[in-house]
Amino acid sequence: MPRFSESTLASIKHAIDIVALVGEYLSLHRVGSKFKALCPFHDDHKPSLELNPERQSFKCWSCGAGGDVFDFVKEYERVEFPEALHMLAERAGVVLESPSAGSTPKGPPKTELVEVNRWAERTFAEALAGSPEALAYVEGRGITRASVERFALGYAPDSRDWLVARARKQGYDSELLERVGLVVRPAGSPGPVRERFRGRLMFPIHDLRGRTLGFGGRILPGVERALAAEGKIVAKYLNSPETVLFQKRRMLYAADLARPAARESGWVAVVEGYTDVIAAHQAGLANVVGTLGTALGDDHVIALRRLTDRVVLVFDGDEAGQSAADRALELFLGHEVDVRVLTLASNLDPCDFVLNEGADAFRELVERAVDPLSFAIRRASERFDLDDLEGSRRAAEWVLAILARVPTAHRAGLDVKVAKALDRLSERLRVPVETLDRRLKQLRRGADRSAPRDRGDAGREAGSALAAVPPVRLADLDVTDRQLIEILLNDPTVVGRLIARVAVSSIRDVPLREILQVCYDLYGEGVAPTFERVSLRLDDPVRALAAGLLLPIEPAPLPEGVHPAPLEDRLVGVLAKLAERAWRDRIKDLDEALRETDAAAHPEDYQALQRELLRVQSQRPDMKKNSAS
Repeated sequence: MPRFSESTLASIKHAIDIVALVGEYLSLHRVGSKFKALCPFHDDHKPSLELNPERQSFKCWSCGAGGDVFDFVKEYERVEFPEALHMLAERAGVVLESPSAGSTPKGPPKTELVEVNRWAERTFAEALAGSPEALAYVEGRGITRASVERFALGYAPDSRDWLVARARKQGYDSELLERVGLVVRPAGSPGPVRERFRGRLMFPIHDLRGRTLGFGGRILPGVERALAAEGKIVAKYLNSPETVLFQKRRMLYAADLARPAARESGWVAVVEGYTDVIAAHQAGLANVVGTLGTALGDDHVIALRRLTDRVVLVFDGDEAGQSAADRALELFLGHEVDVRVLTLASNLDPCDFVLNEGADAFRELVERAVDPLSFAIRRASERFDLDDLEGSRRAAEWVLAILARVPTAHRAGLDVKVAKALDRLSERLRVPVETLDRRLKQLRRGADRSAPRDRGDAGREAGSALAAVPPVRLADLDVTDRQLIEILLNDPTVVGRLIARVAVSSIRDVPLREILQVCYDLYGEGVAPTFERVSLRLDDPVRALAAGLLLPIEPAPLPEGVHPAPLEDRLVGVLAKLAERAWRDRIKDLDEALRETDAAAHPEDYQALQRELLRVQSQRPDMKKNSAS
């Protein structure tokens, strides 16, 4: 992404009040000069999230989440910084700079495209209300009037120029309709456009913010029969084409409606059809989403992680459903997401099951859903005769081949899963774990050699979307250095005392060095290194780290009789530890230099090192005196 100017980021932050922003997501109540709420980032039972209007920051006492408006949107919406930035810029009415200087965007702005889609959604809804045929089909599918309104269902009449004529009256030209995929222009012909959707029940597709990005259309049976009589065959389901707004590989049907229930229940179920999703919601299972007629992919995993931590993949009980489940295994094995696989009884789809058995029966099945590796082993036992030597060998090969195909770049956290799978597979097949592990490594080497060297631009873009920079864990950082940066971020006035005493190079962890360097740079420019200014110069994941180090003015509740040390006392202790560490590091360096110097060949150098070592050893820092100065 382009590096946006500090003034642009500051404009966004100044235009958005964190209390108003968080209040749209959570129920707030005032406590003195601050506000509190149940923290959405962990299982909170008493208000642990605190908002500080003065600092325009938030902090959770329990889980440690904290930061500014950017950090809240990132964490709550489960997006990376660039997307959070664009979401907040749109809210603030701030126009972001173009990625390349001097370039001008082609075509109408996205807001105008969203507007015309929203207009089309309303127009289709009005048409459904006035079509007895379409309403009869909806009723026949068991869809209630309440669901029609909830999902904003509509109807595209089987009439040429029906939508174009109405759009013209509203001031929307054909080019605008074409850009959002509502009309199609004949290939290689300057002739008139034609509606993409005709004679179809319309399913608007929204993003998590409820914006209409595209549509799905199901041909009505009567229209389908009439076309068949004319010798014309049309697709039963038709989606919007790929546009600036709509990329179906990234979309989940009803994700905006499912998110609250998914957050509350802790899981989200994924089915394949629009009507499956609607049936589930009608039955009280609001945490169900659907794919748009495309196989599950990496982008879907990212979208699902924005909803909740546990994903339940629901597949039909027929052979096609089982095959789809098989294909999904290696995809989800390579991601840090808690996945369960649920396959229904033969000849049942989710819609039939929910209508016949009810929501409670579905929830019971979810509780018994298995993890992908257990599912793979179970599928292997169904496909092969494990009592036969050749059957066991083929079963092992099938499961190991799935594991081997997981891309190397996606293996974060996979080792533990694999170890457990090999243990279970070894027990089930009565084959030594060492044998299975050795064969897995062979298959992986083969997969690496056969993998394409250059996936092209599309592959690189997909990879970059997933290969997000991993977060920095506080537990991995040097404790003393971390404490120093904590103090500095919470009390920027101490920077003048540090700049001459703590060299940036002396900080052991790169992310903390980057934060300290920014603080020193700001001080050199005559500006106080407040957290707001520092954060504007940092990129993720260091931005997020800095936010996590920003402590509230008031400390978290402590046991009775225990009082935290003031920041000044903490700083004294940290500076003393840094001085002691620098002294020990210097002695270590001199010792190593002596060991590497040949006393016979270079006597003068050796003696000089000895004298320097004795001098440094005699000057051990006085902890109290050093830190108090």
